[in-house]
Amino acid sequence: MKIVLIVSLCLLLSFSFQAQTAPNKNDEEVKITKLSLAKKDSQGNIIEDLEVFGTKDIPIYCYIDLNSEKPTLVKMNFIAVKAKGLRPNTKMVVASYKTKKGESGVAFTASPKSIWATGDYRVDVFLNGKLKESKEFKIE
Repeated sequence: MKIVLIVSLCLLLSFSFQAQTAPNKNDEEVKITKLSLAKKDSQGNIIEDLEVFGTKDIPIYCYIDLNSEKPTLVKMNFIAVKAKGLRPNTKMVVASYKTKKGESGVAFTASPKSIWATGDYRVDVFLNGKLKESKEFKIE
């Protein structure tokens, strides 16, 4: 009888432990599955995954794909790391968007007042206030 009681107690405790440690799908961390920079060509077609842009490529598109469709605050900082006539690490564009339930991607655009200054740039992407990914590129 004692053995049956001990085995039953062990099984009960193991089921309880498993229930507490099972991952909850709603608690999974939202991650970036793809960060892509793009521009339109002369026919209006979008060309993605570029690392070099021209001074007249206006606007530059920033596409962010997420691994989740739950609401997420997505923020993009478009930074001139070292560009002609600009202070190092100048924030050119700061934009944010809170996705709605069912959305798993965001598209931002960045445009200067006239043309882009040549130099090195970077896009920083934050999810719910945490820096998740950066992408460097050039404007020539």
